[in-house]
Amino acid sequence: MTTLSTPEAAVRARLQGWRTLLTPETVTNTAVSALVMAMVLLPLLALVVSSFLVLDDLGFGADWGLANYREMFEGHVVRKAFLNTLFVSAGSTVLATLLGVSLAWINARTNCPFRERLEPLNLIPFFLSPFVGAIAWHNLASPKVGMLNHLASDLLGATGPLLNVNNLLGVIWVTGIFFTPLVYLFVVGSLRRMDPSLEDSARTTGAGLLRTTLTVTLPLAAPGILSGAIIVFVTSAGEFGVPFKLGAPYGWETLTTQIFTKAVGDQANNYMGAAMSMTLGAITAVFIWIQRRIIAPREFTTVTGKGFRPNLIDLGRWRWAAFAYNVLYVFIAVVLPILSIFLVSLHRVWIGKIVPGDFSSLNYEMVLFFWSPLSIKPATNGILNSFILAIVGATIGMILAVILSFQIHRRKGRFAGSLDFLCALPVGFPGIVIAVGVLITYIKTPIYGTLWIILLGYVTRFFPYGQRNVASVMLAVSEELEQSSRLSGASWTTTLRRITVPLLKPGIFAGWLLMFLIFIRELPISLILFTAGTETLSVGIYYLQEYKNESVTCALSVVQTFILLACVFLFRRLAGREALVA
Repeated sequence: MTTLSTPEAAVRARLQGWRTLLTPETVTNTAVSALVMAMVLLPLLALVVSSFLVLDDLGFGADWGLANYREMFEGHVVRKAFLNTLFVSAGSTVLATLLGVSLAWINARTNCPFRERLEPLNLIPFFLSPFVGAIAWHNLASPKVGMLNHLASDLLGATGPLLNVNNLLGVIWVTGIFFTPLVYLFVVGSLRRMDPSLEDSARTTGAGLLRTTLTVTLPLAAPGILSGAIIVFVTSAGEFGVPFKLGAPYGWETLTTQIFTKAVGDQANNYMGAAMSMTLGAITAVFIWIQRRIIAPREFTTVTGKGFRPNLIDLGRWRWAAFAYNVLYVFIAVVLPILSIFLVSLHRVWIGKIVPGDFSSLNYEMVLFFWSPLSIKPATNGILNSFILAIVGATIGMILAVILSFQIHRRKGRFAGSLDFLCALPVGFPGIVIAVGVLITYIKTPIYGTLWIILLGYVTRFFPYGQRNVASVMLAVSEELEQSSRLSGASWTTTLRRITVPLLKPGIFAGWLLMFLIFIRELPISLILFTAGTETLSVGIYYLQEYKNESVTCALSVVQTFILLACVFLFRRLAGREALVA
C-alpha cells in the first residue's frame, strides 16, 4: 500500500476541504446573499453619499456639505411639502383604519348578508392603481369637469361645485379608500380567530354590543389594527401618483412629487433629490421598525388550544344596514371610479357631462395603434414591457425569496439575523426613494436605458413581499421531511426540488401573484428609470395625461384596469379564493 508524502496529503486535504465548501448549496446561498446585499445596499449607500454632495453655482461640480439638508428644512417649498406629506399620511391612515376595521368586523363577526361574496370585492382596490383612481376621482369631483358636480347642478339646481378633490383632502380621500384593504387584511384574520368566550364574559356582565366591541373585541385586535395603520401611513407617505394628479398641479406638493421634480427634467438636481429621499426614507423606516419590532411581536391571547369558531353576532334588522355600508364602500372604491374612467374614455372631449350621442371608440384606437409622442408608445410598448417585467420580475423575486427564506429559517447560520434585516430593509423605503438610489447608482452603466434597470428597481423594492409569503409557510412546515431526505442521501438541490418547493407552493404562488400585479401597475419606479422604448403601462398613462386630454388618458387607464381585473379573476379561478389574500 502506497503512503502519500506529507505535501501530497496536505494538497489532498486542502482539495477535500474546498469540495466540502464549494457545494451547490453553499455556492448558491452565498451568491444569492451577495446579490441581495448589493441590490439593497448599493442604492441606499449611493443615496447617503449623494445627499452630502452640493452642486456648485454653475451646476457642474459638487462639494461636500450639508447645504442640501439646510435648504430642505429652511426652504419654504420643501418644508411645506414635508408638512403636507405628514398631513396626508395621517389623514389617509385615519380614514383607511376606520373603513378597514369596520369592514373587517362586519365580514368576520356579524351575520351581514352576502358577506362572503362581498369580501373579494373589498380587496379589489388593493390590486388597482391609485394613480388611475386619482384620475377617476378628478373626473368625478373636480370643480370644472367633475361628473358628480354637473349631476348635482342638473338634478339639484346647485349653483356651484359641491365637491373638489383637487387639494390635500382629495388626496386623503383617494389614498384612504384605496389603502383600506391593507388594514382589512391585517385585522380580519385576528377577528376570525378570536376566542368567543372573552366576549361572552363581557355580555354576561351586562355589556351591550357596542360596548363589548369597543372594550373587548377591538382591543384584542389592537396589534393587527396598529400594524395595518402603520403600513398605511408609510405607504401613503411614499405614494406618488395620487398627490401628483390631485395635489401638485394645484400647489399642494408632497415629498414624493418634490423628489420626482428633483430627480428628472432639465433642472434636475440628483443630490438634492437624494437628500429628500433620505429624509422620506428615514421617516418611513422608523415606522416600519416600530411595526416589526414593537407592535408585531406583541401577543394578545385571542387564540387558544380549543377548537372553535367565533360566534357570529346577530345584528337583527341592522344587518341590512351593515350590508348597505359594505356595498357603499365597494361602489365608491371600485364601481364608481371604473365607471367614471370608462364613460370619460368614450367622449372625444370630456366637459363633465355624459353625452351618449358623443360615444366613440376613437380614443381606444388612438392609444392602442396611433399615438406616440417622443417615441413613447403607451399601449403597444407599455403592455409588452409591463408583462415582461411582471413575469420575469416576479419569477426572479420568488427565486430569491425561496433561497433567502431557506437560509434564514432552515440553515439559521450566524448571518441569518442580518439577512432577515436585509430582506425587511426595502419595505421601509418608498418606491420613489429606491428608484432615485438605483438611478444614481447605475446611470453610467450599460443597463441604464434598458428594461434591466427597471427590473432591478422592481425586484429590489418588492422581493421582500414574496419572501414574507414564503417564510410564513416555511415556518408552519416541519423540517423533518427535508432532514429525512438529506439523511437518505439526496442532495440539497434534489431536496429543494422534490420536498421544499412543493411544500412551499401556496406561499410561492401567493407571493408571485402579488408581485406580478404590483409590477403591472407600478408607477414611480418606472417613471424615474424608463427611457424611450422601455415605457410601461403606467408611464404611458402618465404621458397621455401630460400630452393629451382626459378622455385619451382614461382610455389607457381602462386598458390597464381591465388587465389587472382579468388577472385577478384568472388567478382566483386557478388558485382558489385565498390565493390573493395570503
